[in-house]
Amino acid sequence: MKKIVVAVLLLLSFATSSCGGTHDPQPELSEPLTGPTTSQIAQTATSAPAQKPPELERLEDVWDMAAARPGADIGQVFQLFRLKQSLGPRNLACYDETSGEVCEKIVEAINIVGLAEEHVTLLLDSLELPHRVVERDCELLMVTQEFIAGRVNLAVAKGIVTGWASEGGRNFEENDNC
Repeated sequence: MKKIVVAVLLLLSFATSSCGGTHDPQPELSEPLTGPTTSQIAQTATSAPAQKPPELERLEDVWDMAAARPGADIGQVFQLFRLKQSLGPRNLACYDETSGEVCEKIVEAINIVGLAEEHVTLLLDSLELPHRVVERDCELLMVTQEFIAGRVNLAVAKGIVTGWASEGGRNFEENDNC
């Protein structure tokens, strides 16, 4: 059946191309083309950059701000993030026998103490690190007791991160804010 359909299609295409024997295959252009030229297309592409979504612009601004802070090592953050991704699925691979607490090292390299809570949330979300606030304005919050290796527990005072701990790793440091 397929052979018949293919044969019919070939015959039809051959017949339509041979029927117009008096037709000139390459007509002369009497008028110039009115479409944009290659240089106009290139100029348009360079003069009008693609608009980024506001969320992406905000995330880039927060990363720029975090990278400019003293003590932050953003290069190390991205190296550790690649290691985390190679170890396993999202939010599960926070420990490697050879490199230790990968998620904890990522947070240390960002140097999140002193950043606004909303900025830290954006940074940790973009790195696929689980996190939660366990202390707000010197009051312990009610939290669940399930263990998630590498989850970042935050202490926040007046919207600023004052301390952090990693589940299964680092404990909260003593802070003088309370």
